[in-house]
Amino acid sequence: MLSAAPLIMKIVRRVSLALAGVSVAATLVVCATPSVADAACAGCRPQLSSATISGTGGTYTVTVRGHGFGHADVAMPFSGDLSNFRIGDSAQGPSGEWGYSGDAHLLRYLVWTPSEVEVSGLGASPGDALVIALWNAVTGRGVTWGGDVPPINAGTPTIKSVSFSSLGTPVDIHVVVKGQGFGPPPRAFPFIGDLNAFSFWDGRSHCGSSAAFTAGGAYFGNAPADAVTLRYLSWSDTKIVIAGFRGSYGTECSKVRSGDPVAVVVWNSADTAQTGPQSAKRAPILYGIPGN
Repeated sequence: MLSAAPLIMKIVRRVSLALAGVSVAATLVVCATPSVADAACAGCRPQLSSATISGTGGTYTVTVRGHGFGHADVAMPFSGDLSNFRIGDSAQGPSGEWGYSGDAHLLRYLVWTPSEVEVSGLGASPGDALVIALWNAVTGRGVTWGGDVPPINAGTPTIKSVSFSSLGTPVDIHVVVKGQGFGPPPRAFPFIGDLNAFSFWDGRSHCGSSAAFTAGGAYFGNAPADAVTLRYLSWSDTKIVIAGFRGSYGTECSKVRSGDPVAVVVWNSADTAQTGPQSAKRAPILYGIPGN
């Protein structure tokens, strides 16, 4: 099961607000000693307390607030890529990565302080499910966020909880996703391979490549299926169970390390396209891996 340092209390909430085009959905990791939170909480992961998305299609601004973000190594404002921030747009597939070193999609970094990061120029669309990864450049510890660009369409899957456990190494990681709106089993289970309706996402690379490490996704044929597969045990409308990585896990960039910002993304199993009328029917929620 997940281990916790003595000074860390983990609290997970998913909140969605539809106020003046702003959507808020956050994964919170709260330090039990707030007075040291701005100093990365003496080894805690960064704390992400809120995220907002504002603007119009193709020109969104994203603001995340919390503690322990550290400092950027460039002066603000800055247009380009940084080595410790990334936004992934699930509707755009594996190529929809923004703002990380080597990404073709650049961001305009407006603010970076230990408690706030603000970027603009995100080319997303209403209903897209976004995943945001941020890690402290000094400690290497990351935090993640998942939510939808407003408005959130009726029928979008809802993830209520994600739990991780391990038999000792990341390759054996077990993932249990609970919620609703996942749809019926997309095929017979158990199954080792890739599915259109699910993807595991690690926003950080450890091998010099800009590509995010993804596993278990088939992407509706819009991109090559992941070489790292997942061992899917079961799927229902309210629960998905996975029992580790398979395929090419452990080669090149395909590794999960403690402190990485990771995510799971779920589409409804009845979806037939990554983009289009059904593309918003997914709900990402993000957590640190065991040991983070």
